[in-house]
Amino acid sequence: MTLRLLLISIIFTFSFQLSAHEFYFSFAEMQYNEKTEQFEISLEVTGHDLEDYLADQGISIPRLEECVGKPIYLSMIEQEISKGFQIMVKGNPLQLDLVGIKINDNDQVVIFLTSRKMEKPKTIEVQYDLLMNFFPLQQNKLTLFKPEGKQFVTFLNTRSKRTIEL
Repeated sequence: MTLRLLLISIIFTFSFQLSAHEFYFSFAEMQYNEKTEQFEISLEVTGHDLEDYLADQGISIPRLEECVGKPIYLSMIEQEISKGFQIMVKGNPLQLDLVGIKINDNDQVVIFLTSRKMEKPKTIEVQYDLLMNFFPLQQNKLTLFKPEGKQFVTFLNTRSKRTIEL
């Protein structure tokens, strides 16, 4: 009986360790800069989640820390990010350029993007399904900074594209 109880507790403990990371989140902040006439975006994801996703997509890069400042790797990351985060104006996707990447001590990666110079549109459509095809429970949250305040938008696997009035 004691052996059975010990075995059950070991299995229970290992099952928690294997599924300790049940929820997956990505956070973005975005604003239209009136002076530069560009959208400025920061995307924050968990480093090991992004590395796992890139590996699954067949993207062969070193650890993210080693990619900082290396254009060849940043270009590969930019291409994958652009598949999971898009801004569309009148149905046309905007070109978003990766201008930097920062990794903090808590394994959080912040990716900085800007659009090309453009007039401020009245509405945009945002598709934010980054990592969703790899992590089905992935949730992405966008904070949009507007002159009248912040707007919070949630993106789920079932609703990964949203129309937003500026």
